Amino acid sequence: MKKFYILLGLFIALIACSDYDEQEFTVLLPNAGEDQIIFTEETGTTIQLNGEGSTDVNNLGFTYQWEVTNAPDGFEYTIENSDSALPILTVANNASGRYNLTLTITKGNQQAQDFVNIDINPVIAQVLLVNTIDADIDAILSVPELDITGNAVAKHSADDTYYNIDLNVAQNSDGNVVLNVNYNGTTLSIEESLGALKNYTIYLIGTEIAPELLLVEKTKNANTIPIGIVGLDAINLSPGLENVELYIDATSFNFGIVPVDLLFGQLGVVESFGLLSYKDNSEIFYSATSIFPLAIWGAVNQERVTNDTFISLTNGESGKFGTFVIVKDASSTEGNKIIFINNSSLLPE
Repeated sequence: MKKFYILLGLFIALIACSDYDEQEFTVLLPNAGEDQIIFTEETGTTIQLNGEGSTDVNNLGFTYQWEVTNAPDGFEYTIENSDSALPILTVANNASGRYNLTLTITKGNQQAQDFVNIDINPVIAQVLLVNTIDADIDAILSVPELDITGNAVAKHSADDTYYNIDLNVAQNSDGNVVLNVNYNGTTLSIEESLGALKNYTIYLIGTEIAPELLLVEKTKNANTIPIGIVGLDAINLSPGLENVELYIDATSFNFGIVPVDLLFGQLGVVESFGLLSYKDNSEIFYSATSIFPLAIWGAVNQERVTNDTFISLTNGESGKFGTFVIVKDASSTEGNKIIFINNSSLLPE
């Protein structure tokens, strides 16, 4: 969009060049600086704007003018030195939302504009896309209100990051956020209310010809897991597979091959995964000192229905969380596959 307005300014200037002698004509190249995310408790309520990157090709000079074109309702703001390259935007300490600013540079009758967004105390939720469909087709998450387009996600895998969703900007008038997933030439949409400081996983489920979206909220995440605690959840997303129980090979600890719930219960874990039918999701929380790199798999009536996987969390680390995901896998002996997603490693730093 920025390139469009620069080219538009160049086009207008070329059309109007007959109004200037050769020494007066120039091409204006405005630069309103980078978008900013500001938390007033950390940096205060004054924000430095920077248009010093603006130039004109003939070095004839120009004037600056900054303007706030859109601001959150109910919060006062001021711009000092709005006719300079380095004005100051001052906002209320409790302000929250996006401020859209326009920088206009002018030389005679020539003008060009650039734009910058300042997000003040954004209310952030985080969303991760996981593609569980057993077909060699990539899926891509998009959030239209934020111009977010994610990475291509192959089958049986997750995107390599959570995406920050600024709820002040992304929410519709009804308070919901539209999340899209582009898959096999089709755009699937889900519209849900998201909570601040929460992590969500949007699963692409079903089949190649009948895909669906399933949004799952983490009960606890990096913001809410207490020090010394790890959170794990398990979800069954293999169509037609019912009553799956997770097993673990704990023979090296003299427990034998037992259900995960039984082992963790003996370690004092109150929660349990239970039997997982299609789309069922369960969470457990336990001491960070009790992470075992032991084989884990899914079974129905004690009969194996998946491959082995492992918890890929470092022993002793706290505040971590991960997910066991059971998916359909026609290429495997069991017809299903269990994968582990280390959710905490995917969080933006």
